[in-house]
Amino acid sequence: MVEWFVNDVAGIVCSSMTYVLVLYSQFVVITVILLPDPLVSTAIQVGVFTFFSFLALWSHLKAMTTNPGAIPMETYNARFAQKEELKSAVLCLKCNSIKPERAHHCSVCRRCIRKMDHHCPWVNNCVGQQNQKFFILFTLYIFTISTMAMYMAVNKIVHCSDAEWSSCGALSPPISLMLLTILLFVSLLFGLFTGIMFGTQLYAIMDDQTGIEKLKNEQATWERLTWKQNMQEVFGNGMGCNWFLPIMPSHLTPTKQHSPKFQV
Repeated sequence: MVEWFVNDVAGIVCSSMTYVLVLYSQFVVITVILLPDPLVSTAIQVGVFTFFSFLALWSHLKAMTTNPGAIPMETYNARFAQKEELKSAVLCLKCNSIKPERAHHCSVCRRCIRKMDHHCPWVNNCVGQQNQKFFILFTLYIFTISTMAMYMAVNKIVHCSDAEWSSCGALSPPISLMLLTILLFVSLLFGLFTGIMFGTQLYAIMDDQTGIEKLKNEQATWERLTWKQNMQEVFGNGMGCNWFLPIMPSHLTPTKQHSPKFQV
């Protein structure tokens, strides 16, 4: 059951395009590049590419449908205002909630998000405390399959050009070349984007400062952790296989909402 989904038209279009492009890459890599060669190595390459494509889509789905760390709405009222410890609390006038330290309001989600880094239309969600791991894994696996697709597409074009496109698949040479060219363009574009995003996200985690905090040039008032502690905060204690799977770390639990299914 989906417990979080942002009803933003631009985000829905972009996130849908992500699935279309990954499936397109899967189709071209398997049917145009690999399957025409009935070798054991070809079967292994099909399995590896499919495996990373699956991880990319799984990570994307988790990043999109996981509550990023939204603060419950309307938690500040006259009764709470009388409490001495809350008189100095920061109040968000846009969603009428008490903002914890390092929380920021997202105009698209219309909520305050804990440790909000940015709002990404490609996952149709904010990247925050609860789903940053999934977003990073998404960028990692898209970068991986983009790099693999570029290498295989260039190798296929060179090989088939030397062989004058004879025995290069069931499709005609013009169609094959068109599909491979589109694959190269998509892989290059998304490979560069996700590679840069993956690097900046890791740097932000190790530096203990989110993207929006850097953008606003906010001075750290919180206790700064070491890069290792910050990595464990996002991916979980003890580096292992779970770091590379889109599974919620044991120390993080999905933020509870007032209803089992919450849409914004």
